[in-house]
Amino acid sequence: MVAECRSLFKKGYNFAEHVQKASELAPLEGGKEQALGVMLTQVDYVRTLSAAKSLESFNRKIISILADIGFTDYVLIRKTAVNAIETPHSSLPEALFDEYQQGKYCRHDMVLDYINTEADDPILLSMIEHIIECAPMMTYSFEKNLQILDIYKKFAINDAYVIPVRSQRESGNDRAIFSVMALNVGREEFAKRVKKSSHLLRVLANAVILVSETVFLPALKGGLIKAKPLRLLSTMAQHDLSLAQAADSLCISLDTANKHMALAKQALGTSSQANAVYLAVSKGLISV
Repeated sequence: MVAECRSLFKKGYNFAEHVQKASELAPLEGGKEQALGVMLTQVDYVRTLSAAKSLESFNRKIISILADIGFTDYVLIRKTAVNAIETPHSSLPEALFDEYQQGKYCRHDMVLDYINTEADDPILLSMIEHIIECAPMMTYSFEKNLQILDIYKKFAINDAYVIPVRSQRESGNDRAIFSVMALNVGREEFAKRVKKSSHLLRVLANAVILVSETVFLPALKGGLIKAKPLRLLSTMAQHDLSLAQAADSLCISLDTANKHMALAKQALGTSSQANAVYLAVSKGLISV
């Protein structure tokens, strides 16, 4: 599938006229001054994001930066195995990822295959649909990708700007993607916003992965706490709830809450629910 994906994306697809390519990250107009401006912007982003005292604060700062340039949401995705992903940072609803995981779409997702080709150029999510529409025949993999696009549309995501980034973790999974969205915005308008801010989005993507892995990832003993277990701990801490009460508040079953708690305790190196909440707060992973 990776080879197929590589050939499809190389096969003469032209970016919408509104979109800058990765090679245009720092437009040459202004020369060294422009390059210096990009570097200073990245320093500013890293400084702003590094000042976050918790993952929740980190997410809010990313959203604030995106809001200033016309975007509403984001997600950082890593492919951890053949059929698995992790989303350490995201502003998107859990229900979207639940539907994605339940449909077992990971193994067919052309966006994930694209980053495995070692490509560095960002792409628009709508390119996937264009490629499928232009294909001479419909394949099972294409059908699955159309279903993925339908899930996004169900959550008011008409398009996304997908930016490959390189992880610095020594886990062998060094490829990730940082995607930004503007909910309820049409594709033409979205492409205009991307063209206007594409260089800033690339800089932000690199800043997010850097701060994520240098500030927040080292705070965990047993590995990364995923978004759902962390949200459970946060709900318990902020509202002084028991596990069952937090499950009810989050509209999840007690069995699901127990699974989230088990993952949190494993990552934090404790066997106690109360201590898991305490450690998450003390490490700055959640705020109260």
